[in-house]
Amino acid sequence: MLGGLSVADENRRSFLKFLGAGIVGLAVGVAGGYALAPERVREIIRTATITQQGGAPSTVTITRTEALVTRLPRDTIKIGVLGIRSGTWATYGTYIEQGARLAVEEINSAGGILGSKIEISIRDEAADAVKQARELVEQERVDFLIGVDSSGNAMRIGPIMPELNRVLIIVHAATHRVTEELVYRQGIKHIFRVSVPVYQDGILAAWIAKDLSIRKWAGINPDYEYGRVSWEFFKTTLKALRPDVEFVSEQWNPSPGTTDFSKWISAVMATDAEGLFTVNWAVEAITLHKQATELGLYKKLKAVFNPMGYSMDVAYGLGKDYPRLEYGTWVSGRYVWFYPPTEINKRFVDAFTRRWGRLPAYSAEATYTAIYMIKTAIEKAGTLDLDTLIKTMEDMVVISPAGVRWIRPQDHQAVYEVPYGRISGNTINVGGEAPLLTDIRAVPAFLYYRSPPDYKIPFIS
Repeated sequence: MLGGLSVADENRRSFLKFLGAGIVGLAVGVAGGYALAPERVREIIRTATITQQGGAPSTVTITRTEALVTRLPRDTIKIGVLGIRSGTWATYGTYIEQGARLAVEEINSAGGILGSKIEISIRDEAADAVKQARELVEQERVDFLIGVDSSGNAMRIGPIMPELNRVLIIVHAATHRVTEELVYRQGIKHIFRVSVPVYQDGILAAWIAKDLSIRKWAGINPDYEYGRVSWEFFKTTLKALRPDVEFVSEQWNPSPGTTDFSKWISAVMATDAEGLFTVNWAVEAITLHKQATELGLYKKLKAVFNPMGYSMDVAYGLGKDYPRLEYGTWVSGRYVWFYPPTEINKRFVDAFTRRWGRLPAYSAEATYTAIYMIKTAIEKAGTLDLDTLIKTMEDMVVISPAGVRWIRPQDHQAVYEVPYGRISGNTINVGGEAPLLTDIRAVPAFLYYRSPPDYKIPFIS
């Protein structure tokens, strides 16, 4: 409790406070975005002496307001982009690059940032992420770092950001420890995350699962931090919401690189599980769903939850053959291309599909938003001074393709909601066939984001 309020109440009040004051920050979109921050203005005061016919001279004061034209002291702003460019998860580095290039093309074609054009340098974080980050700053002299797919890499790069003296905006890596430990507890103010953390994968999944007539659950998850934390969040949250549930099996597959899930599928089939939770993602999610169907697991179960199951690589990879269970195949991502149904999101999706021939993945949208966030912070601050930019970005509200994002000042985590949905029998063909979702369910983010300062799950506190 905080001063008589639950953590949920306090978080909700913080999240909603900007609505009463009027939205500030930015709205991003095609053709340079839509800045909602007030213009930088100045007042010019002049005096004049006026002599009226037959009268004595009099002095009047005239005040005029005009916009300040601010220009940066350089022609180029450099942004270093980190993403996995090789190996099993190389697709995700491509998504990051696509979002970055689209934003840069739009901004530069509209005149840049205070007259300065953006240049990006892209590096493969799979090739020693810390080394790549250092080289981007020390050799290529980038002004900002964005990207990072791997949670492990985020935890390695984050601690060196004060030394590098740059802002890092994470657009994918989901570990809660980035914001809870590095930013909030250790006070590393250089790190921001514009994408959702594992709260989405474990905690929100439980909020949706609680409404299903399922009591016995099993898990098949990747055997590293992301898999174990997400499963623990799911179990803890669901048990608090539904004390009658049981967890009858937990299986751990090595990752990356699992190509045969039969051992873990068989272990779940040997139990009386009714539902399955898995945060396997990318090619491993595709493989798991195909083999679970072939081996008969999905005939036995009533529902499956795959929090990363609507990342576009998985959606396109399974297409019309995505399995559908009796109570639903429930999937999400860190952004889904049709949500929210706003004009800003539609413009982004249309621009992305024209440019790249496919629907946007979540890390593409987050990277696109991160670059517009940099643009607005610089324009609002009128400077590249690091401390000023950090203060400008704290408490910023971003109206983005993914909806309203609030940059929580305590831990620099973007707070916004992403829904879950159930795989339907209908598909859309945009560069390939992908399933559509039905029964879209969204929960206000303040209910499932863990909250500073004690990071209790809100409804338990």
